[in-house]
Amino acid sequence: MENKNNCFLFNECNHRDCNKDFCMRLYKLNYLYGLALLSQQQRKHISLVIDDDETDKEEFQNLKSIESNILRFVENGENLYLHSRICGCGKTSWALRMIQAYFNKIWQKSGLVCRALFINVPRFLIELKDNISTKSGYITYIKENVLNADLVVWDEIGSKGLTQYEHENILNLLNARLDMGKANIYTSNLSNEELHDSVGDRLYSRIVNNSIDIQLNGADKRGIKNEL
Repeated sequence: MENKNNCFLFNECNHRDCNKDFCMRLYKLNYLYGLALLSQQQRKHISLVIDDDETDKEEFQNLKSIESNILRFVENGENLYLHSRICGCGKTSWALRMIQAYFNKIWQKSGLVCRALFINVPRFLIELKDNISTKSGYITYIKENVLNADLVVWDEIGSKGLTQYEHENILNLLNARLDMGKANIYTSNLSNEELHDSVGDRLYSRIVNNSIDIQLNGADKRGIKNEL
């Protein structure tokens, strides 16, 4: 049983006095979020703000438009490259909001299968290396679901230089998703030139040339609670 003290839907739900022993929406969303590898904290609604000088106002409006039309974004196999050299300006938060928006659209009709994945690329690379000697459940799960998921977030891609083994693994997964017309969201703390140097020509081309390119320039917003 979930109550208003631990229900991540409480603040956005129309039934704030709900005392039901079972909530189908909460049950299915929790299941989908679990399959997407999102923590309990990442399942909560994320508020974002524009700086007082309105830096990123247009960019936030464009991201809000994608969020509002997330079904079309996913169904058309579109891609988003969201980047900034400034930490805490909202890149990962926006990526999470896209998954949240998608799940809120599909939960009623969706089966309990992996519909989206959130892949923290630095963690993926560490586990990929460890997987050579000791089988990693995380890597196995990613590879079993990454091609079937409707939407994949590749968070912090390019944060470190890639070995040939790492490069081939990510390139093969991305190539397969792009060939299948699957939607992807990439976030990065690098400039385009730095990303190119980090991931090389082939990966850079697939990430940047196939994507809506949005660069954020606002200040660190961590800890700010005001709504967008």
